Amino acid sequence: TTDRLTDEIEEILEEDLKDLYLSMPKEKQAEFKIKGEETMSLVNQLVRTAHVNAKKIFQLIRAWLKIIPGVNRFFLEQEAKIKTDKILLVSEEEKKRGSKL
Repeated sequence: TTDRLTDEIEEILEEDLKDLYLSMPKEKQAEFKIKGEETMSLVNQLVRTAHVNAKKIFQLIRAWLKIIPGVNRFFLEQEAKIKTDKILLVSEEEKKRGSKL
C-alpha cells in the first residue's frame, strides 16, 4: 500500500505523458518505465526530508524525461519544471496537513 503523497507524486509524474509513452518503441517504453519508477522513488524520498531540494527533484525528472526520443529541450525543461512545482506544492500541502512525512 502507498500513502497519499506517493500516489500524488506518481500521478504528477505520469501526467500528460501517456501519448508520448505509447508512441515510443517497446524497448524505450521499458527503459522509461524503469527509470520512471526509480525517479518516483527518489523524488518521494527527497520530499520527505526537512529541507526539500527542488533543484535535485528537477534534475531527476529532467533526466527521466530525456529518455523520450525526439523531444525538444524546451519541452523537457518546461515539463520538468511544471512537474517539480506541482510536487513541491503537494509536498507542502502534506506538511501543512500534519501527516507524518
